[in-house]
Amino acid sequence: MKSKVSYPVAVIDIGSNSVRLMTDSGDKKQKYIITTRLAEGKVENRLANASIIRTVNAVSLLFEKAVKEGCNSVFIFATAAVRNSINGSDVALLIKQKTGVLVDVVSGELEANLAVFGALNGKCGGVIDIGGASTEVAYVESEMEYAVSYEVGAVTLHDKCGRDERMIDSYLQAIIKGVRRRFIGDFYAIGGTCTALASIDLNLLEYDRDKVHGHYLSLNAVKDISKKLSAMKPSEIIKRYSTAKSRADVIFGGSKILLSVMEGYGLQGVIVSESDNLEGYLEYLLKNEEKNG
Repeated sequence: MKSKVSYPVAVIDIGSNSVRLMTDSGDKKQKYIITTRLAEGKVENRLANASIIRTVNAVSLLFEKAVKEGCNSVFIFATAAVRNSINGSDVALLIKQKTGVLVDVVSGELEANLAVFGALNGKCGGVIDIGGASTEVAYVESEMEYAVSYEVGAVTLHDKCGRDERMIDSYLQAIIKGVRRRFIGDFYAIGGTCTALASIDLNLLEYDRDKVHGHYLSLNAVKDISKKLSAMKPSEIIKRYSTAKSRADVIFGGSKILLSVMEGYGLQGVIVSESDNLEGYLEYLLKNEEKNG
C-alpha cells in the first residue's frame, strides 16, 4: 500500500462505538460501518479484550474490502478509545500486524480539526462531534479559534450512568462547561448520535442519508426527542425509530450530550452533516502533502 494519497483511496476510522470505511475514487464516495463498541466494558482505563478483538477483526474486514475495491492507498486513524486507554497501543499493534498499515492515533485537538475539515469544508462556523468516548467542539472564523475535546461520549456515558437521567445530568454538568459567546456562521453536528437524532426528528422508518444530511435540528427538537427517549426502553426505540439495534441503548445518553453542548454554547439549532471526520482526515492528508511539497 502506498503511503501517499493515491486514488482510489480508502480511510478507516477506528471509533469508540464503530469502525467505518470510506472509499473515494475521486468522483464517488462510499461508506461502510461495523459496530464494535471498542470503549464498552473499559475497566481502570483498559480496553476489554473482547472489544479489542471485535475491533481488530472489523478493521481487517474493511481493509480487505478496500483492497478488493482497488484502492491504491489505505489510511487508518483512531480516536478517543485508543488515545485515552492504557492498552490502546495494543490495538494499533494488532492492526499493524493484520494489515501492514500504521495506525495514526490522533490527538483530541486534531480530532476536532478533522470534524471541521469534514463538515465545514472551508466555511466559517462550528462543529460538534459526538463519538463513543469523546465529544469535540470546534469553531472557525478566518482560522481555528476554538477547539476542545470533552472526555465523554455516548458509550462511556452509558457505562458510567446507564440510563439514569439524574446521574447523566450531574455527570455532564461536571464535564461540559460550554462557552457563551457570539458565534458567526452555522454549527454543524456530526457522528452517529447526531445522525440518529436527525432520523428520529424526521420520523424515518428507514435511515435515509440524503434526508438526514443538512437537516436542521433545533434545541427544542432535541429536548423533545430526549424526553421521549427517556421514557422508552431500547427495544421500544428500535421498533419506533430507524435507530440501529447497536445504538438503541446509548442514544438517550447521546441526546443528553448534544443537549448539554447546545445549551452550554447558547445554540438554538445545529445542521446535521453526513460529511464528517472521514472526509476530514482525507482533507488533512491532502493538506499535509501540499504543505510538504
